[in-house]
Amino acid sequence: MPIFKFLSSLRLTVSLLGFGMVLIFVATITQVELGIHEVQAQFFRSWIAWWDVMPGETKFPIPIPGGTLLGLLLIINLLAAHTARFKLSWNKAGMIVIHSGILLMLVGEIFTGLLGREAQMVIREGEILNYSSFPREVELVVIRPDADGLETVTAIPQSRLKDGAQFPFGGFTVNVHRYFPNSEILPEADASPAFDPVRATDGSGKGYAARRMPLEAADNRRDLATAFVEIIPDSGKSQGTWLLSNAFKGEQSFTAAGRSWKMAIRPRRLYHPFSIKLIDFSHDRYLGTDVPKNFSSKIKILNPDTGENREDLLYMNHPLRYGGLTFYQAGFENNDTTSIFQVVRNPVWTLPYISCAMVGFGLLWVFSQHLIKAISRRNKPSPAP
Repeated sequence: MPIFKFLSSLRLTVSLLGFGMVLIFVATITQVELGIHEVQAQFFRSWIAWWDVMPGETKFPIPIPGGTLLGLLLIINLLAAHTARFKLSWNKAGMIVIHSGILLMLVGEIFTGLLGREAQMVIREGEILNYSSFPREVELVVIRPDADGLETVTAIPQSRLKDGAQFPFGGFTVNVHRYFPNSEILPEADASPAFDPVRATDGSGKGYAARRMPLEAADNRRDLATAFVEIIPDSGKSQGTWLLSNAFKGEQSFTAAGRSWKMAIRPRRLYHPFSIKLIDFSHDRYLGTDVPKNFSSKIKILNPDTGENREDLLYMNHPLRYGGLTFYQAGFENNDTTSIFQVVRNPVWTLPYISCAMVGFGLLWVFSQHLIKAISRRNKPSPAP
């Protein structure tokens, strides 16, 4: 069949590898403008990547194959080539193991992109947390305090936040007048005419102005998401407008439907069925310098479902694996009283190790076969003259 012949051809392999080199080159030069996380999502974790060949005010994006599409086509090409050409034999066993390892590596990367998540847990000494946060994503939360001391939290994801969006609750509606994924916030007296004309009439954002800014590209900077939110009861009379932003700490209060509520824009949270308490954080430095030598966190794991109440120690290159998550000691702040854990969920984290071992074993097999043949030819007696 012509389609099968095309899918198993070496020309397709070379073309896909060529497109992969182009993708890596384009992503590398675009990283300066977008940052590594945005480039990873737009180029390597996408089916089609749009490359702006004229960056600046005049944009001219062209489509190129994304990493997901290239990876899938390489898997199909590899399987088709094996079906068409390779036969099971001891002589071909090494190449089959090598290609199987490469295939497993490609599959692992696709599933890592689909299933993998990476968050942070910023926890103070003595604090107990049952969630981690995504520092580059936000959510708008509306919180209803209950009489028993608990809170009912409704989280609206960042993807639904846009100008004019409305979210009805029991007795009132949250109306988003403006939403900026990244912004600059200044006192109203210092704001220029370039700032948005919408202003807050209530809350801690009253007296401030905001304007849209480009998304941050540097890894050590975060976007300041901002929303001007109006509370409209079912009666139709506005309760006022609030300025919400992850630049502000804590929640802002309002009254609607005969009770008190709170709302905020904060980093998106991932809740866990267990809690972690930071007992103590230690920071060792090299003698006579401020260069970190080691930092570690003594923690306690509290799991009501299993009854666990045990202590553990996290330090550099010694993560905690628990509940399908991996906690790495990533940093610290607030004069060594706050620890930062990198929280990674990757169900297929073992596949890269297995695939590399398979490729290494396959290469060893192939080279040993060639070595045995070379030794055999060398030891073979020469014919008499």
